[in-house]
Amino acid sequence: MAAQGMPSCDDLKVLLKEKQVDKLKALGSGAGLVKALGSDTDAGLTTAEATSQSRVERYGNNYIEQKDPKGFWELVWEACKDPTVIILAIAAFVSVTLGIVGCVLDAKKCPAQVIALSDADQCEAPGHEGLCLEWLDGLAVTVAVLAVSGIAAFNDWRKEKQFRKLNDAKNDILVKVLRDGTSTRVSTLQIVVGDIVLIDTGDKIPADGVFLDGHDIRADESSLTGESDAIKKDAERPFMLSGCTITDGVGRFVVTSVGENTEWGQIMKELSDEREDTPLQDKLGILANGIGYLGIVVATFCFVAQLIRWFVEMGFESCFEGSNPLCAADTQAKCSACSTTLGKSTAWESSYDNFQAAARLPQLVTFFIESVTIVVVAVPEGLPLAVTISLAYSVRKMMKDNNLVRVLAACETMGGATNICSDKTGTLTENRMKVVQGYFQGKFYSEIPAASALSATYVKKLCEAVSVNSKGFLGKEESNGVIEFIGNKTECALLVLARTLGVDYDAVRKQRELRKMYAFSSAKKRMSSVVDDLDNAGKWVLYTKGASEIVLELCTKMYGPDGSIIALDENARKQMNEDIVSMASSGLRTICITERTGLTEADCGDDAPETDLTCIALVGIEDPPRKEVPGAIETCRRAGIRVRMVTGDNILTARSIAVKCGILPEDGSGDAMEGPQWRQLSEDEQRAKLQTLAVLARAHPTDKLILVKRLKELGEVVAVTGDGTNDAPALKEADVGLSMGIAGTEVAKEASDVVILDDNFASIIKSVMWGRSVYDNIRRFLQFQLTVNVVALVVTFVGALSGYGTPLKPIQLLWVNLIMDSMGALALATEQPKPDLLERKPYGRNDSLISPHMFRNIAVQSIYQTISQLVCLYAGVGIFYRCVSADNKYLHDGSNCVSLESPAEAGKFANEEAQTYVYTIIFNAFVFSQIFNEINSRLIYNEINMFDGFWTNPIFVFVVVITAVVQVILVEVGDQVFATLPLDAWDWVVSILIGLVSLPLGVLQRYLPPMPMDAWWSVFWNGLRGLLGKSSSGTSNKVQPEVVVDETKTQQE
Repeated sequence: MAAQGMPSCDDLKVLLKEKQVDKLKALGSGAGLVKALGSDTDAGLTTAEATSQSRVERYGNNYIEQKDPKGFWELVWEACKDPTVIILAIAAFVSVTLGIVGCVLDAKKCPAQVIALSDADQCEAPGHEGLCLEWLDGLAVTVAVLAVSGIAAFNDWRKEKQFRKLNDAKNDILVKVLRDGTSTRVSTLQIVVGDIVLIDTGDKIPADGVFLDGHDIRADESSLTGESDAIKKDAERPFMLSGCTITDGVGRFVVTSVGENTEWGQIMKELSDEREDTPLQDKLGILANGIGYLGIVVATFCFVAQLIRWFVEMGFESCFEGSNPLCAADTQAKCSACSTTLGKSTAWESSYDNFQAAARLPQLVTFFIESVTIVVVAVPEGLPLAVTISLAYSVRKMMKDNNLVRVLAACETMGGATNICSDKTGTLTENRMKVVQGYFQGKFYSEIPAASALSATYVKKLCEAVSVNSKGFLGKEESNGVIEFIGNKTECALLVLARTLGVDYDAVRKQRELRKMYAFSSAKKRMSSVVDDLDNAGKWVLYTKGASEIVLELCTKMYGPDGSIIALDENARKQMNEDIVSMASSGLRTICITERTGLTEADCGDDAPETDLTCIALVGIEDPPRKEVPGAIETCRRAGIRVRMVTGDNILTARSIAVKCGILPEDGSGDAMEGPQWRQLSEDEQRAKLQTLAVLARAHPTDKLILVKRLKELGEVVAVTGDGTNDAPALKEADVGLSMGIAGTEVAKEASDVVILDDNFASIIKSVMWGRSVYDNIRRFLQFQLTVNVVALVVTFVGALSGYGTPLKPIQLLWVNLIMDSMGALALATEQPKPDLLERKPYGRNDSLISPHMFRNIAVQSIYQTISQLVCLYAGVGIFYRCVSADNKYLHDGSNCVSLESPAEAGKFANEEAQTYVYTIIFNAFVFSQIFNEINSRLIYNEINMFDGFWTNPIFVFVVVITAVVQVILVEVGDQVFATLPLDAWDWVVSILIGLVSLPLGVLQRYLPPMPMDAWWSVFWNGLRGLLGKSSSGTSNKVQPEVVVDETKTQQE
């Protein structure tokens, strides 16, 4: 140890790491160490000492720094490692290289040294055809790939930042400490070396320390030492390890190391905080891979088709002036006429005869880039991203609704919950316990009697029983008169009773040395404590309290009207049982308080001597239902969720509260039974009983576990609440474990998926709503993205096969990919939940991600968009481009224009500018179709108003506006970089109107039956056979729409 002053941080670490018990004893054991640390065993640290900077600087704070997250540029680099991105980058580099070489070799274009946009004016000199920009396509693709990767990296960086904040909140728990001479609760982050920490069964040890005092303390250290058995803690084994849990007992220890100086901290510092994918993310990953494979097939066909076309067109003869095409002459005669008119020497030959590598090879690279870009667009990386964004957004919002999500998968699973098995105390009730009635001194009182109405000896005995046989504390009294309860609320209510009778419970505890404590047992429904009997030197007295009807059976004596001890005869026992029934039927929790005197140490072994007890009192404790609970239960019923109460209380108390909450209908349609009866049923009988079982009273934790298993066997999605250590198995077994943030032990919280911070059942309903919102948001995005994928793949595939090329160019497709993945996910994955989410049945455990409604919506929108795109592709010249200038240049405004009699007169396209102009309209119409369909995709069922709640989601509004603004800029000034030409006002109107049609079409499509995919295919196939005049042999397989609708409804119900 340090020679002078307080021990050093390193000394304390070595003391615990090497288990130096002898050195600790030399210091005076735990009490001596407390003194050395400047603390006090009875008062703890003062607030000033606990918050002093010098103590923190010497010993550190109780926070473990997480490993630094990946930086933004590191995430960008990882995004760039994607195989498709690498292929695109290489192809883009080749394209840039070939473009520059082509510029150098092309005598008609600018000289080799003139390839910068700033030198454009030099390209207007006589003999030049303008600036050479063949290299720009590759450069644009490179920049677009970097932009897409950058935005994806930003989303990952932002998501990681949010999850780290949530993780910090998850680890921030309240613990009981002794400060300024009183027990209080502080955050684990505020624990400092020298603090006296109070521990109880189920608590997690918040820091390393040394045992001071306690009773039957055992700790589970398996997470650190690998020791499977719980380790007993006493003066011989005094070292407490951070991160371990207390499995039994109650006591105190002094903190010696915090944060990264603890053994747990050293381990956690080296661990990475990697999260596993949720089931929904896994499901979407599989779907994304399937769509990606389809994209690869389409891209391969497109490349092969264009390659074949390229070789075929190489064999066509054209009009050349040297190595350059001269004009769009399609016959040798026209070529000669063109030569005469322009006064230039021409040749009529094929490209094989006049092969120009600089001109032809970049076309192959372009084909390849287009194909790879199709793969990039087809692979829906946005699906897993949408789940992540939606989960991150929802989990953050759920914190405000008092739901701390510990396991991400629980957020989505909660939306499909069909059963909630809820505790009573604190969850359905207010957990503000108050003793309101009781049986005192041989008489029943409907109100708590004044101390003067009872004998002084009796009051002393009653208050001593509730004071020493308790682990609760009373905190400060708030300005509204409410006293803070620290610990078990029932025990705190009894301490308030002692205070009401004029007795200071803390003073009583200091007068009595606690010899033994038998912790509360769910099986026995009682707890006991043994203290010195001051009225009988050398003897001990046992105080027991617990479930009234159980503990009363152990009594043989009672306190009579005059305060003396008398025999408990049958008449008195009968009267007391009637009083128990009366109080329980009123919804009161009944507790029996007893004693046994004249005991010795030999009598108090491993099992409490809980026989021949003397009944001191019966008390009725009021804990009224929360005002919001009946409405929440009714909401659950409308949402298709069955709520069941599981409680350790008397069946009469449980039934009364269940009726008040609405869990047990007053018409008697629901059943209530006790745990012992439940356990006696066979598995088949238990499953059958679940059809009507609403309340399980006097339940053991194993009863709750069995209940969960039986419900899951019936295919139910089960959520379970729990607050005790023994609830951990049921919390783990459930699809979603819900622990209580206030009353719950740390063991229960560790076993749970969601922590209900306010212990309120109404907050559970909010978690259901957010869970359903997550699932719906993913379906919204899926509906949007699949529509884009289908249209983009079909249009590019058909265009390539028909010789028109891919109308959507690589740089344009990358912009579309950005709209779909990052921006689409951001917009649709952050939709706010609406109350009507709780007006429908939960989705099934194995429901398809693509519902019949979604498939209908995707099919209608895809068919419309594909048709509109192909019409623009094949008839665009005639619709949008009606003239060319005399020198075959682009002059769409009509000045000096040679009118075309018909679209066919110009062939497919009058010139390259005509093609670019029409392709610009196709690109513009396609993007605006996605913008309006993004609005349409906010609805995935039969809702009509797609603008409902539109303005309440600023993220969605921002994405739509920014997408539209950027699209206008790309079209008007994109030029060769984005392969666009400025559109006139009329064509802007037409482009936007093509997209706008998606909205009214979205309304009309909802009047079509929401048939599953196989039904749509059956209707299509049979309709096709009918058109061909073929009939199916045997019985017709044609599916009637109304039958499909009925079947779909049945499946959904």
